[in-house]
Amino acid sequence: MALNFRPGWNAPIPRTVARYGEYQAFLDTLTPLLIEQAFSDANSHFTDPVAADFIRTAVASSTQVYAIEQGTHQPEDLVHGGFCLHFTGRNTANTAFHFYVTQNQDGTPRIFEITYVNANRQIISCRRT
Repeated sequence: MALNFRPGWNAPIPRTVARYGEYQAFLDTLTPLLIEQAFSDANSHFTDPVAADFIRTAVASSTQVYAIEQGTHQPEDLVHGGFCLHFTGRNTANTAFHFYVTQNQDGTPRIFEITYVNANRQIISCRRT
């Protein structure tokens, strides 16, 4: 796998906890192995070329290494009242990706949606096929 798990990736970010308070959640049970398995499982299931490139690079033995910056967390969806965990990764172009996950029957994470902001500052959202 071509992934680098940054120091502190599996701990809540204090400023996020302070900002969102009770609406913030962080799950520390995902391990690097489980995240790597989620990428392997997601390979070839996303048609957006930028998102698919992240996954292909993550699962390859590559000289490019993408980062996992933060483990599974959920601070954003205050308006809709939803609870959808995601983890954050970053490619070598410095684009941040949110990988939204559900849980398979065996407890492993399953990436079902990926979002990022493109060069035109548009939010791109792609769902698993």
